[in-house]
Amino acid sequence: MSALSGSQLSFSSPASRSLRSPAANTRLPGLLAQASVVASPVESSKSIASFFTKLRSVSSPPRHSEFYLQDELSVFLVDGVLFRVHRFFLQRESDVFRTMFVCPPTPDGPDGLSDDKPIVLPEVTVDEFEGLLKFLYDGGTSPSPFSTAEEWVRLLSISTRYGMERIRARALHELDYLPPLDPIQKIILARKHDVQEWLLPSYVALCLRRHPLNVLEAVELGLETMVLIAMGRELVRDPATLKDFEDARQPLRYEEFMTDVVADVFGRDGGVSGT
Repeated sequence: MSALSGSQLSFSSPASRSLRSPAANTRLPGLLAQASVVASPVESSKSIASFFTKLRSVSSPPRHSEFYLQDELSVFLVDGVLFRVHRFFLQRESDVFRTMFVCPPTPDGPDGLSDDKPIVLPEVTVDEFEGLLKFLYDGGTSPSPFSTAEEWVRLLSISTRYGMERIRARALHELDYLPPLDPIQKIILARKHDVQEWLLPSYVALCLRRHPLNVLEAVELGLETMVLIAMGRELVRDPATLKDFEDARQPLRYEEFMTDVVADVFGRDGGVSGT
């Protein structure tokens, strides 16, 4: 086999490379100089992140002022039971909850983020909080999420305590259309939940009914109310009152006339302490 000649070799000496590509030698210092100013990996990543942040700020659509929700879940402790629910519904309905969620955190961190550090709701029963959540989560999908007066009374209780006026109004509306509550119940609930419009009609009903208060009813209503009801019952049956009703120039229904009579005993707002 014949030896390969120099012209057939595919390799060249360093000298020949240098002679063949003189431009490479002139470019090399410039490339090295550029390499010396290339940013570090950390600086590069920051630059890229800044670029995309600016890009998003320019290209992103605006957020809706009302329906771009940034909701969180909070843990509540109610009568020994833990609940984990959305904040949105609670703070939408109540200034009390809204203030609760923006209170400065304690040194141990904000409440409500874990089971170990829940938000405690004192003087609230599990049934009341369950009813409120059922109304908030399901109330918009059915005409009436509750079927009994007891459920609406629980909703009235918690909505009054936490200043949820829209929910309170709904509870009062439903209680007016359900089978009527006993006048004694309405008086007790009206005092507890500040429903002034229930008081006078309930006093009138007790004054006009045929049988007087029994012992248990008298104890529930308190001494002052018991005495005033006794006075009202005597007054609406007084012959002089009945004659005034017959002689009234403007014809009134019996109950309307006697409401005015009872109002003179209790006052127009029915404001009695119940003691």
